[in-house]
Amino acid sequence: MTSTERIRKAMNLTSPDRVPLMCQPSWGFVLTQLPEINPVDLWHNMDGIFPRSFTDISLRFHFDGVLIPAVGLAALDQDQVLREDPLFPEGPSIYFENGDQCIYCRDDLPRYFYEKVPEISIDELDPEKIPDTISYHTPSNHLRMWINEDNPGRVAEIFQAREYVDGNLSIHGSTYAPEDYLIDQLGVEEAFLAMMTHPDKCREILLRYAQATSRHVKEQIDAGADAINFSAPWTGQNFISLDMYENIIAPAQKVIADVCNENGVPCYCHTCGSIDDRLELIIDLGFSGLECLDPPPLGNVELEDAVRRIGDRAFIKGNIDPVNVLMNGTPSQVRENAIICLEAGMKAKGFILSTACSIAPATPAENLDILYEVVEQYGTY
Repeated sequence: MTSTERIRKAMNLTSPDRVPLMCQPSWGFVLTQLPEINPVDLWHNMDGIFPRSFTDISLRFHFDGVLIPAVGLAALDQDQVLREDPLFPEGPSIYFENGDQCIYCRDDLPRYFYEKVPEISIDELDPEKIPDTISYHTPSNHLRMWINEDNPGRVAEIFQAREYVDGNLSIHGSTYAPEDYLIDQLGVEEAFLAMMTHPDKCREILLRYAQATSRHVKEQIDAGADAINFSAPWTGQNFISLDMYENIIAPAQKVIADVCNENGVPCYCHTCGSIDDRLELIIDLGFSGLECLDPPPLGNVELEDAVRRIGDRAFIKGNIDPVNVLMNGTPSQVRENAIICLEAGMKAKGFILSTACSIAPATPAENLDILYEVVEQYGTY
């Protein structure tokens, strides 16, 4: 069975030959493992290096799929560059004509500094002026990954990845949640405050961002993405109540799940931290699967409980602790934890062994190698 077939079966809740293995490397882990790569080139997908790098990590560690964590990356606009400092301690630093600075870190996401604070107030954010489709991704607060304006440039990474692996890996596209764009516009504290003080307006704003992001999702599906990762890191109970999630955020998230379902492509929700109180609700929105399912102490999800509650309705991708086990644990601890996850996860109709959240930059490669050994030895159905 090929890797693509293996993941397809798991996502469709039918048993493959063995449990698929697919972890998501962090930006910093990719750069740490591939130190020859210029982080500026990676961020702007110079000559297809972005999907190729993430794919190389998947091939190196025998993952069955690769997630392209941002699709459509625009090239660096040299006309906006004032000067570059390739010897900046943390990584190449670029200073822009408008006074902004971006440090392209060698072991993490870039850090962007604005000359003029970009946030606006909820009163200034007009729902009717939200564009029909997104022009940038929001991988972190105060950080924008600009997207090509032209198609096929908006989906170039999907085509590049498919050509690079020639059918040997499941290729997953991605999008960021509508609430991420609200946070990008207002700032973290003001966005959550606005959802309390202006719930109706925020609901409309999120629905409009959902329509915009869903169009980019459809572009990726049309380009041949095998699945879509829906990144929603802010919607765990660490940040927002269940009631606010259900009434303000969830309707917008459902828009993206519906688009994927209408096109027959699995869509799985990536939500960090504590989500024990909303497992069923997330699946009720129409998502085909769920990751991270962070275990204690990172979150509050026990895999066995999650399998019991949603394991017959959606595939589960998780949930090895990426910090306390995979990064800081001994090889024997990694092996033991992976086996425990397999024993619990294989009781679900569809299970993919993975780290709960992304592979941390400082994770030892030898610890990651153990995961493939474990699924080969213990993951056969």
